[in-house]
Formats: sequence, structure tokens, C-alpha cells
Amino acid sequence: MAASLIAVGITPYRVALGSDADLMLVDAVAPYDSARWYLATACVVCGETAQAAITAAREAPTLAERAQRIAAADVAMNADVAFIPLARPLRWSLVSTRLRQWQPNTRAWHPLNRLRADTN
Repeated sequence: MAASLIAVGITPYRVALGSDADLMLVDAVAPYDSARWYLATACVVCGETAQAAITAAREAPTLAERAQRIAAADVAMNADVAFIPLARPLRWSLVSTRLRQWQPNTRAWHPLNRLRADTN
């Protein structure tokens, strides 16, 4: 990623977590299955219009209205250009071949006591 940034004239520097930075890479697992988490996480530095749209999505009284407001928040966030998506959200698992009972799930959280048949 650093080579790609350098190729377009951006020199990346690693700074401590919580330090001021012009660009931040977010690598996190969403705690629930809603685009609202993604929008709120991506839009930490967004302007008032985008922030208001995200708040409106959170406060929507019905699922249908929430979906419409999330779509509006996505439009507002893209117009704000405070967040640059580098890739589509990705989930993957690295699993040992000896774990015969492993099953994928949408949240990427796996209770360890169910991964092996010979638990102690």
C-alpha cells in the first residue's frame, strides 16, 4: 500500500494510535450487520451534513426508513470526501485443517469451545 501511495505523491508515515494524521487506515470487524456502523466509522471526520444524515439513520423509526436514511448518509459521506474507500469490506478466516466443526458466520466471531470436538 505504501508503494501505491508513493506512486501518486503521498509519502506515508506511521504514527502512534490516536495521533493526529491526515490519512488513517481503518481495519476493524463490524460488531453488527448494519451499514450504519460502517458509515459512522468511516465518517469520523465528516462534515455536519454527513454526520446529521448518519444520526438520522440511527434514529429512523422503521427498518424501511432506516434503509432509506442509510442510503442518504452514504450519498452525503461520498459528497463530503472525508473517507476514501480503498477496497470493499472484507471478511476472511484462517482455520486449521484439524478444526472439523468450524462454520463461517457473518460476524467473524467464533466461540472457541465449539471449534473442536475434544474440548477439555
